[in-house]
Amino acid sequence: MNPTGGPTKLLLAGYADAEATELIDSVSAVINPDNYTLNYTINYKNTDEQGAVAPTQIFSSMESGNFDLELLVDGTGVIPIPGGLTVDAYIEKVMNIAYNYQGTDHRPNYLRISWGNTSFTGVCKNINIKYSLFSTTGVALRAVIKLTVIESVAFATKIKESGVSSPDLTHMRTVLAGDTLPLMTYRIYGEPGYYMEVARVNGLNSIHDIKPGDGLYFPPLKK
Repeated sequence: MNPTGGPTKLLLAGYADAEATELIDSVSAVINPDNYTLNYTINYKNTDEQGAVAPTQIFSSMESGNFDLELLVDGTGVIPIPGGLTVDAYIEKVMNIAYNYQGTDHRPNYLRISWGNTSFTGVCKNINIKYSLFSTTGVALRAVIKLTVIESVAFATKIKESGVSSPDLTHMRTVLAGDTLPLMTYRIYGEPGYYMEVARVNGLNSIHDIKPGDGLYFPPLKK
C-alpha cells in the first residue's frame, strides 16, 4: 500500500452493479501508467431569437467523463505479470473484466479504476490492443492495452451528490428559452424518462406543446 492508503498498483475491477458493490473480478496493472486522461464536456444550446446579434448559451446537459488509460503488458520476464499469466492470458483477463458480454447480467461489467487517490467508476467504451514484440514462434511478448471508460454513476448516488431537487416534492417551474420537457424533467427528477407523465398531468397534447413563460407542474414520483 502507498502512504495515501490506495493500491500501489493501479487496479481495474469489474462489478455486476452500478454501485460497484458486487465484485466479479479484478486485475492489477503490470506496470503503472505514466499518465492518464480525464475528459469532461458541458453542452449548451443557442437561443433562436430573430435578429439577435450574438447567441445566448443555454445550458443543456453535462456529458459523462471519459477516462483514457494505457496499460503496458511485458512478458519478457523483466517484470512479472500478476498471477504468472502470459501476455495473451493477461489480455484475456482484462477483456473479460472490462469488455466481454456477461451472460448472467446481460451486459458488460461496470468498472472501477483505483490508484492512489484516484477512483473512477464507469463502463467500457472501447479497447484497443497493440502488440509490439513476439517470440520466434509468434507468441506475444509485449502489448499496450488502450482503454476508454465512460463515467457511469449509480442513479441514487448521482442524485445525492448533485443536489438535484427531491423527486418526492411537488415543483412548479416556468419554461425558459431553450427548455424542453425532457430537459426540465431531468432537472427535477435526475432523469428524463418521466416526461410523458409530466405531459399527462399538465394536460399537454404533445411534449413539444410548451413555450417560454408557461408554468408546469412536476408532481412527486410514485414509489
